[in-house]
Amino acid sequence: MVQLAKHDQQQLDKAKDLIDTGPLKEMGFVRSLLFGQLRFDKVMPYPSQDAQDAERTNALLSELEPFMQTQVDPDAIDANQQISQHVIDGLGQMGVMGLTVPQEYGGRGFTHTGYCRALELVARTCSSTAVLVGAHQSIGLKALVLNGTEEQKHRWLPGLASGRQLAAFALTEPEAGSDAANVQTSAKLSDDGHHWILNGDKKYITNGALAGMITVMARTPIEENGKIKDKVTAFIVTPDMAGFQVVHPNQSKCGIRGTWQATLRFNNMVVPRENILGEVGRGLKVALTVLDYGRCTLSAGCIGGAKVALEMSIRHAQNRRQFDRSLSEFHLIKQKIARMSELVFAADALTYLAAGMVDRHDEDLMLETAICKLFCSEASWRVIDDAVQIHGGAGYMRENGLERMLRDARINRIVEGATEVMTSFVALIGMKEVGEDLERVLHAARRPIHNFGRLATFARHEWRDVIVGPSWTGLDPQLAKEGENLARLTRLLARSVTRLLAKHQQKVLDLQLLHSRLAWSVIELFAMSAVISKLQSTLETTNGSDLDPRQLNHDLVVGKGYCQHAAGRIQRRLKGLFRNRDKQRLTVADEVFDFYAHMDAGH
Repeated sequence: MVQLAKHDQQQLDKAKDLIDTGPLKEMGFVRSLLFGQLRFDKVMPYPSQDAQDAERTNALLSELEPFMQTQVDPDAIDANQQISQHVIDGLGQMGVMGLTVPQEYGGRGFTHTGYCRALELVARTCSSTAVLVGAHQSIGLKALVLNGTEEQKHRWLPGLASGRQLAAFALTEPEAGSDAANVQTSAKLSDDGHHWILNGDKKYITNGALAGMITVMARTPIEENGKIKDKVTAFIVTPDMAGFQVVHPNQSKCGIRGTWQATLRFNNMVVPRENILGEVGRGLKVALTVLDYGRCTLSAGCIGGAKVALEMSIRHAQNRRQFDRSLSEFHLIKQKIARMSELVFAADALTYLAAGMVDRHDEDLMLETAICKLFCSEASWRVIDDAVQIHGGAGYMRENGLERMLRDARINRIVEGATEVMTSFVALIGMKEVGEDLERVLHAARRPIHNFGRLATFARHEWRDVIVGPSWTGLDPQLAKEGENLARLTRLLARSVTRLLAKHQQKVLDLQLLHSRLAWSVIELFAMSAVISKLQSTLETTNGSDLDPRQLNHDLVVGKGYCQHAAGRIQRRLKGLFRNRDKQRLTVADEVFDFYAHMDAGH
């Protein structure tokens, strides 16, 4: 019933490829939502670091925080458009450049949660430095850690983990950004079979002009069923290879000005055969698996900046007086502070829930990490923009750093999956599987006697109560209303998806305004679940403990506030799937395009 575009189908195929035995054994939490299943056993108990891992992380942070405050000047980095070598060296000496690299290859062997905590702290001071570390470790060397041979790992990881060398990840091209399957850089095996010959251009490659090792995606001819097809393969490339060219080492840009984004060119570049990462023709799987990790850590960077902006705004609103009153007394300022606080709390809950899922090796994480990046990048932008507004003219000046933070935050809505692409992706992946299920049932309905069991199963699926995990029965009474809303909205989501598919069928593929409403309903349901799980964990661990009751009350008020407001937004979006003015809005856009096309033709 629902077929995906080439890029989306590649993403779906990648998720299934991750399990060598075939299709995923069990759907993840987000996929289950679209079938009306609220699998609280997937999100509860809320993940936490074990004592040893937490102790190691806390020790690192106690060393990293003063280093960032005394050795890293974000305004100077922004003005000079460069991160000093002493900063990179210092981070390397602390082990920050190799936190997730296994210890046997010279790294620190941290969990993903520990790494996210460190990256969040770095981002609190300087987004450019956080992006350099993330591009190096979250994606640059991650493919090597996940897919490299023992020989490859021992050869390159020690230098990368120490920070003596930087890593980069080269996927984006002039004609391939979010469309990862549209890579045009090509690689052909030499006549003697000893090496590959790469040709093509890569664009906006962070660390590309500085890196000692680059993961490069290129098309390679593969024989399948007697036919030759081009499929993406991952290669390890070093700048000393003949034919490697840095066309532009860096490009002037809006934010994260301390990082360098290079344009690279490969002119018959010779790459040894042993430099293939993973299997020939499986590079898309490598790339998209790496992005699953990168999206989660990018979220940690987003919340680092957002938390600082919120803290600055609270203090400014309390101390700034206008019309003989504190700014904190004005309702429009209170509205912003409340919304900012709710978004930061939810983004934090979502990020470390996703990080915990990565650490426990959940097999179906593609939608969870995509949603984490989507939510946190949009929330961070909204929070920092509100912070500038609260500060007024002072926020627009460079004196307090908010202007720089706003410019830095803007890129997060573009990289590692632009908001618009990822929004449709979340909607289409979910609808595809529901649509296929519905199509099988419709087929069975044509032969009801032979397919009675399937029809009965569908009937139970369509009208049953939400399926919940064992943790649901133990939900604290203080969270009962939030739990009930989550269950009600999950049922409404599943029924809305079925109704939407029945109404539009194939046409739904192009109805992106509906995609947005559906996707953001799913996104906020997942965020609500993360918040409830985190609050439940807090309530369980504080019973009988000496935790500050003021902190507990604060978390409950803010977290429950997010859930209540999110429930209202989800309700309106799902209603808007069937009652909206989309046609009028699109008509206006078509008229504008036609008008300007006519004007341009006239000139």
